[in-house]
Amino acid sequence: MVSDDRFRLSKDTVAFVVIDFQDKLLAAMERDVGRKVTRNIKLLIKLAKLIKIPLIVTEQYSRGLGSTKKVLIETLGDSYQPVEKLAFSCYKNRSFLEKLESFKVEHLVLFGLETHVCVLQTTLDLISAGYTVSVVNDAVCSRYKSDWQTGLKIADQAGAVVRSTEIVIFQLLGEAGTAEFKIMSPLLKQK
Repeated sequence: MVSDDRFRLSKDTVAFVVIDFQDKLLAAMERDVGRKVTRNIKLLIKLAKLIKIPLIVTEQYSRGLGSTKKVLIETLGDSYQPVEKLAFSCYKNRSFLEKLESFKVEHLVLFGLETHVCVLQTTLDLISAGYTVSVVNDAVCSRYKSDWQTGLKIADQAGAVVRSTEIVIFQLLGEAGTAEFKIMSPLLKQK
């Protein structure tokens, strides 16, 4: 059987992209879904900071849609340096591309809003550009469940790997007993 490395995550070759997780966009989502997705994105940001994974935050037309959700800005700390964009695909933004190229990574893990719009269009453009892409299914959402499902289905069919938050965390931690595992483990139990 042939190995397919796109199913594996390595902190040396991966970067995270938080796409447009802004208050006004989040307000349009179902409340319970929004809470769950916020929790999962916070976990992923904490992991990124803990094991030093490069991170890009984007904001879609922040003048009209507001900034990134405050609780995420607090979690990001100094990492909060958003890339402002108007195109739905992050890949069509020069500042995004400059940051991405500076990371020298080959695998991008995407999460944020909305699954079937900005997340999907970014996924498709990154795959076309030769990147390996993962979409975190419980850290993305859309206003309608059918759009969320369809966005994930198209991303999967296009070659992205659809993962959960816990899969990303445990793949990147790699083993129990480390200092990093001991920090992340109790966070996973919190609702």
